[in-house]
Amino acid sequence: MSQPISTEGLRASFDDIVAALKEGDLDRYFDYFDEDSETLDEDYPWRMNKADFIDHINFHAAGGGPGMWEYFEWVAREVNVKVWGETGLITGFSTLRGKPRDAGFRQRFMAFSMTWRHADGRWILVGWHQSMLAGQIEGASPS
Repeated sequence: MSQPISTEGLRASFDDIVAALKEGDLDRYFDYFDEDSETLDEDYPWRMNKADFIDHINFHAAGGGPGMWEYFEWVAREVNVKVWGETGLITGFSTLRGKPRDAGFRQRFMAFSMTWRHADGRWILVGWHQSMLAGQIEGASPS
C-alpha cells in the first residue's frame, strides 16, 4: 500500500497503526516500526528498541498465559500531524484504559509524540514517546 508524503498520508498511517493495536493485529502494528526505532513507554523506565518493545507488548498481551488484560484500548486525543519533507511528527494526548485480569479498571492519561520517516513509499515509525500526566492521574486509578 502506497502512502503519500503528506499530512493526510501520515494521518492514514497513524489511524491504521491505532486500529491494528485495537484489533490485536500485532503483526500489522509492528510492521510500522523501523528496525532501529526507539520507544519510551509510560510503564517502562528505559528506552526500548523494536525487539524490546515487541517483548514488552507480548508480555502484556500473553504474559505466559491468556494475557494480563481482559480488555484494553489506547485512545488518541487532540492529534496534531505535521510533515517536513520525508519526516513526520504526530503529537497529542492519549488515554490507556482497560481491565486487568487481577484488578479493577485502569486508566492512564498521557502525552505522546511519534516521529516518522517516509521510505519505500510508506510511513515508518522511528520514535514513540509517551509519558503520563501525573497531575491528572494522581488518585484517579487505584494501584
